Amino acid sequence: MNIAANVTPASCSKAEWQARVELAATFRILARYGMSDLANGAVAARVPDQPDHCLVHPYGMFWEEAAASAMIKIGPDSLPVDPDGPWLNDGVQNLCQWIFGSRPETMFFVHGHEEEVMAVGSIEDGLLPLNQPAIYLGNLTGYIEYEFDEDDAFGEHFVETLGRHQILISRNHGYYALGTTAAEAFFRAYFLRQTCSTQIKTLSMGRELHLIDPQKVARYQDQMAKSEHYNYDGRTEWAGLIRMLDKQSPDYAQ
Repeated sequence: MNIAANVTPASCSKAEWQARVELAATFRILARYGMSDLANGAVAARVPDQPDHCLVHPYGMFWEEAAASAMIKIGPDSLPVDPDGPWLNDGVQNLCQWIFGSRPETMFFVHGHEEEVMAVGSIEDGLLPLNQPAIYLGNLTGYIEYEFDEDDAFGEHFVETLGRHQILISRNHGYYALGTTAAEAFFRAYFLRQTCSTQIKTLSMGRELHLIDPQKVARYQDQMAKSEHYNYDGRTEWAGLIRMLDKQSPDYAQ
């Protein structure tokens, strides 16, 4: 598809342009780590100075070709501000309404279909306390049954199930990772895949599992949340990821 520039820094607010750049960066970074799904899935950003508006990708855009100028702005009615703009995925429009509409602190979210997360979401046990990222993510994560027909009733159920969770695993389907920043949404998505991948490898050995004691899990979660040395929101890694993009594919910011 044509990813020609249609928005420039001069045609929108500074806050919106920054959100566009960070959104395009998130798409590119996810793609570099093998976490894209061709043109499917979604990453979206709230417009900081227009909190009832958000930015999504044109349907058909591959994640590795994301650019700030190509992102599509949609309004509180989940419709594009420009009615003559590119085709959008209606599933992404629904997610923006449900997530941004119910979680005012959320500025970015990632919806992916990584094989590892789909696999773990397809067993009744779900995510097990087998490794460090599972501990960090365990108390942030909820589960929802997959439904193909996303009607109003499902939307209400989605919002209710999301509650205060930062991650939802959609059974047999994928996941939704929320963040107050692009870095945080990426961090949660990245380590969700890591812990699911590790769980699959652990279970494949067919040996007795050494689960982390629930009391230790609770203590470790508390220690992680209070630690001054570990930032479980992606801010430690984000600057390096942006340096990588600036060197290898700086056109994301155009």
